[in-house]
Amino acid sequence: MLTILVALLSGAAVGAVFRVANLVHTLPGAITPAVVATLVAAVLLMRYAGKKINPVVEEAQRHLQGGRRELALKSLRSGLAYRYWHPMLEGQLRTQIGALLYANGDLDGAIEELSKASSRPWEAPAFLGCAHFKRKGDDGAMVKAFDKAVKSGAKDSLSWTVYAWCLAARGKKDEAAKVLQKGLEKLPTEQRLKTNLELVQAGKKMKVAPYGDRWSAFALDGSVPGVPKAARGFAQRPGFRQRPIRR
Repeated sequence: MLTILVALLSGAAVGAVFRVANLVHTLPGAITPAVVATLVAAVLLMRYAGKKINPVVEEAQRHLQGGRRELALKSLRSGLAYRYWHPMLEGQLRTQIGALLYANGDLDGAIEELSKASSRPWEAPAFLGCAHFKRKGDDGAMVKAFDKAVKSGAKDSLSWTVYAWCLAARGKKDEAAKVLQKGLEKLPTEQRLKTNLELVQAGKKMKVAPYGDRWSAFALDGSVPGVPKAARGFAQRPGFRQRPIRR
């Protein structure tokens, strides 16, 4: 990561200057200015990266609002050029790109991008799990992705519901029931999980309509997805403040 490397080098240089110029009389005494210089350099470099990436993100948002997904993808991919300048940037951009590819039906592309994405928000690994589900490939890869999703989204009942639905659709009713039971351990008062657990145990279809558009974004039961939640709003991080888009 270039930001960390440059910050460390800056700190080392400042510490060396303090020692050589006899501004401090011992080597340990040079540590404090070195640490301060490292932190300041890191903050400034990440702000620099934020100023570079903000226009890219805002452009992608405008394309999404106008229904121009291909142009939004192009904008987001251009932002990867700055991935070495912020420790969280690449994972966030991969999440947005993968979610859009999934919505476009490009499962191979979505899997490639989402495999490199952050585990937060939980929708990122959930989309990855759904992509593996739709490809009807390795169940192990699907389960691994969903395990990450419910770990990050343990307090959101939809994460457990999506996981269980895919297992049930593969004919793994017992595994689906276990997932819903684990979800209830985290959310003991969640009625939707209780209802779906009873339905799975009775061999019936799960009820997903109560989740509305959030469920539709995963396009698992014929629902038509809009812009995936993971591609809306773009996770706000320090150094990535975005100006409101005028309409």
